[in-house]
Amino acid sequence: MDPITAIGLASAITTFVSIGASIVIRVKELSEAGDAPAVFRTIETRLSLLMSLVGQIQSEIDHLTSEEEKTLKKALTQCFDQANQLEEILKKVTVTKNDSRWKKLVKATTSLLEEKRAQAIAAALKDDVHVLTFLRTTPTEKTRPKVERHPSEPLPSYVGATGLFLVPFSRDKRFVGREGILKSIASCFETQNRVAISGIGGVGKSQIAIEYCYRYKKNHPNAHTLWVYGGNIARFYQGYKRIAQLLQVPGWEDPEASILELVCSWLSDTQTPYLLVIDNADNIEEWFPGKYKSGGSLDDPSNDLSKYIPSNGNILITTRNNSVAGRLAQESKPLAVEPMTKEEARCLFLAKLGEKGTTVNTDEIRILLERLDHLPLALSQAAAFIEENPTSVAEYSQALQGNDTEEFLDYELNDPRRDAESKNSAFRTWNLSYQQIKDQRPRAADLLCLLSMFDRQSIPKSLLKVPEVTTSLGVLQSFNLISSRAGSQSFSMHRLVQRFVQLSLERENTIHKWQEAALAYLARDYPTVIGVAEWPFCDTLAPHVHVVTSYVYTSKEARLNLAYLLCWAADFDIERGLYTQALQRAEKSLRIFQELVSKDDERLASATWLYGRLRYYQVQSASDIEAAAELLETALSISEYPSLNFAESAFELAHLYYDQCNEDRCLEMGKASFECWEKMEGRDSVRTLDNMHDYALELAMLGHSEEGIKMWQEIVDRCPASDASDQTKEVYKYRSMAGIAEFRGDAATAEVFYAKLIALGEVMYHAEHIHLFDYRLSHAEQVMRQGRLEEAVALSEAILATAVNTSEWRITASCLQTISECHRLGARYYKEEEFRRRTLELHEKMLGDDHKDTIDAKEALADCYLNVSNHLEAKDVYQQVLAWRKRELHLRHSDTLRAIECLAICHAYQGQESAAGGAYLDAIDRQEGIDPRFLYNHCISLRKQSKWQALEQRSRQICAFDSMYRLNAHQYLLLALEQQGKADEALEAQVAFSALEEEPDAIPMERMDILIMPPARDDRRFGRMVHPRTWSA
Repeated sequence: MDPITAIGLASAITTFVSIGASIVIRVKELSEAGDAPAVFRTIETRLSLLMSLVGQIQSEIDHLTSEEEKTLKKALTQCFDQANQLEEILKKVTVTKNDSRWKKLVKATTSLLEEKRAQAIAAALKDDVHVLTFLRTTPTEKTRPKVERHPSEPLPSYVGATGLFLVPFSRDKRFVGREGILKSIASCFETQNRVAISGIGGVGKSQIAIEYCYRYKKNHPNAHTLWVYGGNIARFYQGYKRIAQLLQVPGWEDPEASILELVCSWLSDTQTPYLLVIDNADNIEEWFPGKYKSGGSLDDPSNDLSKYIPSNGNILITTRNNSVAGRLAQESKPLAVEPMTKEEARCLFLAKLGEKGTTVNTDEIRILLERLDHLPLALSQAAAFIEENPTSVAEYSQALQGNDTEEFLDYELNDPRRDAESKNSAFRTWNLSYQQIKDQRPRAADLLCLLSMFDRQSIPKSLLKVPEVTTSLGVLQSFNLISSRAGSQSFSMHRLVQRFVQLSLERENTIHKWQEAALAYLARDYPTVIGVAEWPFCDTLAPHVHVVTSYVYTSKEARLNLAYLLCWAADFDIERGLYTQALQRAEKSLRIFQELVSKDDERLASATWLYGRLRYYQVQSASDIEAAAELLETALSISEYPSLNFAESAFELAHLYYDQCNEDRCLEMGKASFECWEKMEGRDSVRTLDNMHDYALELAMLGHSEEGIKMWQEIVDRCPASDASDQTKEVYKYRSMAGIAEFRGDAATAEVFYAKLIALGEVMYHAEHIHLFDYRLSHAEQVMRQGRLEEAVALSEAILATAVNTSEWRITASCLQTISECHRLGARYYKEEEFRRRTLELHEKMLGDDHKDTIDAKEALADCYLNVSNHLEAKDVYQQVLAWRKRELHLRHSDTLRAIECLAICHAYQGQESAAGGAYLDAIDRQEGIDPRFLYNHCISLRKQSKWQALEQRSRQICAFDSMYRLNAHQYLLLALEQQGKADEALEAQVAFSALEEEPDAIPMERMDILIMPPARDDRRFGRMVHPRTWSA
């Protein structure tokens, strides 16, 4: 049995009054001594008032109803609890005469530490006062004391001809903006008698209502302007009673009369126009208790407060709860109060800041207003805090980003235009809504906690697979804690509301629970196969992934979820060209899986091939290539067959071995990838066809063009039966036809198909998607191959301008390469040199000096130097190229031989004929099949060295070939024979030479001693520029 029941209500009241009187004396002494925070003065005042109310109720105990007796008992229990807490605090902080200086200092410090606890007690005492005031003023019995105006007391000066003006707040002289909502209220009253304005706490609803009251009074001087607080039953009753008293409503003094019914009836019947404001009508249980659990009205628990709103006049309702707004406004749609505009917020902030605002930087103000979401209460708090403390706007703004947010936004604003029961800080205002939701709709409160863990904007409903999600979202929207656009399936939170919820969870020590829940929901729904169809959803999740993966997790389950999410989010980052972020995420994912799962776990295989893929895309040296190859080979070895992990590992290895000029391994992996998909999903599946295309491209690029063309033809034949979308089938068909035409040398037909791919890509992808760039680059290349050089340059420059905003640098490199080639073909060598330099600098920056693509760019620049007779620089670069080719490629590789030949030409042009001849011999000896061009250039070198016997031998070799060099070789043969005194053989050679027909492509005789440059490398863009998958289009 509880103590109050044991000793009875009357005795409990006597006991409390005795204890309270003792505490009041001690609190007063503490306050007067100046050793305690100001909150203790508030406690002294409220505790004295509480004792007075309890003493008055004691004489009426016998007349209380059972419901009222129950309420009193609950209130007394709380009073005793607060008195006990105060006793405990006072023992710690009260200074006695015998206390040492040190002990006094300790107690003074303790009083400061206990301040927050004392504030909570003061707030609780305030609630107790309201409850007991309600019991004192409820006139259900004849014996209830009257609240009356003495006959000698005159009516207020605002009664009479000018109407009653019962608004308990002065007008804000610094009120700014809000003209739109004020006009909307006035406009609505032209067609309806009830208008509700709703919005998040702190958005300025009450301030708008106050301003409207003063404007209404000015426009309607004879009308009544009335104000009641609708936040709880007791205050609503007090407001109506005050109206009844001041308007002298007939019967208001009758103790048996219901004040609520009297005032409602009188206002409904009066012919005098009036405006009635019901402020803070937030609690739906008090306004509609018949439909919601708990609550009840004052006179009859079966009724509700909504029945006491008059049917006449103009009724303006302010509320945080859209559900209350909609019901109280009846059929009228509530007016939403949004945060201020940028200009309104700026004007309000400067007006509140006063003189300090004249010296503040405009950008600092803009940043602060954005961080405060342009919420009036938060702006006013900020201005007051800055004005009263040695804090600048910039410092306040910066603090909002850190751990001081709660301190600043919990700051109690001293505003005479806010109701005494309204919380004068943004955080405390929102806490009322939060606590109310926790009490009435706990699942909605849980959902709010979950939502606060994501990015605050565009949270998709599909992610929130929780019980009662639709009704819970409705509750949160009703309180304006979240919002959504009409017809939208995603939701957003105010920045500060999100921060408030997070800080609340930190205080409750439950934030890690909700962080792990948010992570679990994201990991569960994130796609593991990411293509065009999944892009919109992954795009939507991207900001939430960024936020949730930034939290620190400790449990094994959460860390595994984190690793899983990081892995597939990194895969999507690749699609978006965010390689640096993708690499960081993939590395973190791999580390977690390596720590927590077995070596044959498929999750580890996924993370390994993904990290290997990214290491490959970001290579800057040969060692990076080796590291990427090792990772991908490891992933391949631990992957099941057939599986996505095996297929993707093989796919990436094919590209990597192409870069390493390892033809056999490249083709082996390319074939393995598409065959793996074929085994898993069938010969016509979208993924099978996509990987067939890559394999066909690898075959064609490595010189097996007919085999590649055969595979492209097969793709075209398989497309109709594929499970791909119609658009994807079109992509495969056009892409295959373009490949066939390109490798058959039909650039005009290839151009047509690349143009079709561009048109289709503009429908399927966003403007800066890598597929679209790829098609445009290929299109420009085909235009160039047809000799339309200016057009190809213009197309490439247009791509270059668009690629500024993409992180895929290879698009820029490909554009520069095409433009360079156009200038070479047009013999604009100095222009070519400019773009070759830019191409090389970009490769060196992104890949380093030792990468194959960098070496290719160096060789192209060296070729350009030769064309402008810059033999010294050309020789230096060719030596670098040759050193790499000899090290990384076999000595008979065509690229190695070309480098030797070019270096020999440089020697020759510098007059170093001996070195040139030696280089030619080296190249000729390494060739599997002798190229007449090498022999011809060697002949030129031998002639200049007067090595006639060797010249005779080389000339006879060339004459044996049916080539463009044959006629010139006969000339060298004649010269060599003559110089050796072989007259008969020279005559014989002369007869043979005369018998030869002149060939149309023969080198003119006057140019016989000019060296023949090797043809330019035909470096088609293989796709070392990353090719995201097409198969989910």
